[in-house]
Amino acid sequence: MYCPNCGAHNAENATRCVNCGNALQPITTPTANVPPPPQFGPQATVPNYLIPAILTTVFCCLPFGVVSIVYAAQVNGKVEVGDRPGAIESSRKARLWAWVSFGAGLVVIVLSVLFGVLSALLSAGANY
Repeated sequence: MYCPNCGAHNAENATRCVNCGNALQPITTPTANVPPPPQFGPQATVPNYLIPAILTTVFCCLPFGVVSIVYAAQVNGKVEVGDRPGAIESSRKARLWAWVSFGAGLVVIVLSVLFGVLSALLSAGANY
């Protein structure tokens, strides 16, 4: 260690500087408890997409949403028994069917609006 007073090099366990006699105190570096980084490898959690599956079932398209819920419900059970590839596949299918349900609901809403506007225009034109 180096003396903060004169800069002389001293032994690591020295209590006084060999050059100027100044009292030396070892410098300690604080340690911090750093949590481990999140895992993205084989031990990472597999998302089950249950909430999107339920929401798309209720608000978009019931038949496709139910399929999504079935696959979402399989994910955690497969993880617990150690079938990680099966859990990943069920997770992928749950996400896919949630998006299909969302898309089908969106198509139905857009078509309903278009037919409503078209119907209003046609009925307004029939009154002239």
